[in-house]
Amino acid sequence: DQYGRIQRLKNAKESVRIQGAPEFSFRNAPSFMSILNTEADVRDAEYETQAALDHYLHHDNTAPFIAIRLIQRFTTSNPNPRYVKAVATAFRTGKYGQFGTGTYGDLAATIAAVLLDPEARSVTLDADPFRGSLREPILKVMAVLRSMEIEKSDAYPVLRLEGMSDKIGQMAHSFP
Repeated sequence: DQYGRIQRLKNAKESVRIQGAPEFSFRNAPSFMSILNTEADVRDAEYETQAALDHYLHHDNTAPFIAIRLIQRFTTSNPNPRYVKAVATAFRTGKYGQFGTGTYGDLAATIAAVLLDPEARSVTLDADPFRGSLREPILKVMAVLRSMEIEKSDAYPVLRLEGMSDKIGQMAHSFP
């Protein structure tokens, strides 16, 4: 394919019809692994897992998704489309200027594109009051707790943040 991968696809068509309900059927019947773990089952499971991860990595939306997330964490919360495209291209090609090895998904080239892009280093944009990096509500609360040097006590060994989703709109390990 376009990334230099060799794909070998199984070209089999199976159709399973449900007995007593011929209008219902599905294609490519699932194959279930044996409950006895043989070497072939383990190997096949590893191959399938690797194929699924490769599929996700090389999906068309992966590069822009990773680009947006890295830009939001390192530079600005609201990047322009040109900036996202430059970082996504660096992820796909594996090169950004002199950085990267030229292989798909090279994070050295991707991070270089995030940090060295003119939008990330522009002094003019730094003066813009509408540009910057927003924190998630739970990160703001954690920053306040750190700045106050909160320590656990014997009476309360665990700090509980109960009801935070109602108070700030987000709880730990959830999206706002």
